Amino acid sequence: MGRRFRVTVNGKVYEVEVEEMGFGAPSAPVNPAPSAPVAPSPVTASPAPAPAQASAPAPAPKPSPQPTVGGSTVSAPMPGKILRVNVREGEQVSAGDLLVVLEAMKMENEILAPTSGTVKQVLVKEGDSVNTGDAMVVIG
Repeated sequence: MGRRFRVTVNGKVYEVEVEEMGFGAPSAPVNPAPSAPVAPSPVTASPAPAPAQASAPAPAPKPSPQPTVGGSTVSAPMPGKILRVNVREGEQVSAGDLLVVLEAMKMENEILAPTSGTVKQVLVKEGDSVNTGDAMVVIG
């Protein structure tokens, strides 16, 4: 007739019979009475592997450089990686000048000077990772 299977649902094992039907064959009536539950087979758990020993502890993250007091601090608008730093300390910049190129979400974002002035501090270098709000440049 059909093929018999054991199916587990919510921890209970049921025996079911499945009939193969050809194209256009009438559907078989469904038997609403379930088969008697079959006792579940015990499951043996294999022991978990021992955790691997770390060869060296991870280095503690470096604290981000702090800007000096005074001036206009240019902060990272989003987390990313510094691709280029276009200014040096002591350099004169005008509002709208390119300070830093920040890669975030596979896009290059140009960080522009919000005001004119002298670059007091450059707190990042190429390759640095920054988080939202991290100070990058101070203009005084």
